Amino acid sequence: MALQLGSRIRARRRQLSLTLRDVSETCGLSVPYLSQLERNQANPTVTSLAGIARALGVSLNYFISDPEHQAVVVRRTDDTYLSVQEIPFRIKSLAGRGQGLELEPMMIHVEAGFSSPLTTHLGEEFLYVLQGALQLQVGEDRHTLHPGDSAQHASTTPHAWANPSGSETVILWVGTPKLL
Repeated sequence: MALQLGSRIRARRRQLSLTLRDVSETCGLSVPYLSQLERNQANPTVTSLAGIARALGVSLNYFISDPEHQAVVVRRTDDTYLSVQEIPFRIKSLAGRGQGLELEPMMIHVEAGFSSPLTTHLGEEFLYVLQGALQLQVGEDRHTLHPGDSAQHASTTPHAWANPSGSETVILWVGTPKLL
């Protein structure tokens, strides 16, 4: 059964741990009006819906079209990596470009000697060390992870990675919301 528009808005807002007031301040619509929308007691204009989409970090299609429930397959022979100039990672998306999917699984190669600053963002992260070692800081807790070790945390908690070794570390990273 397809979700109604109001239910999709509420679900996305709650997924991001935002209040109606948070969304209201970002999109410029009143809290009572947003509440009516979430309860399917009002219909937004395209302009209002675009503002809500922006506030919730999604495109209009998120609210308009039903997500396709087809499998997205990425073959091991697909050696397409993304390199981000600001960070010394090689990143391979393991999910392709499936529509309506929330999780973002990636294979990340972390260069030797890399150390990140503490950061926060919306979502949740899971990582599994495949090769090498990774130092993970989440809040005040520090952990050294080795092959076979995993960790999961809310991305809203300050966190950082470091690879103090002399060789590359490879991790399987799964997070929300999608980055690529």
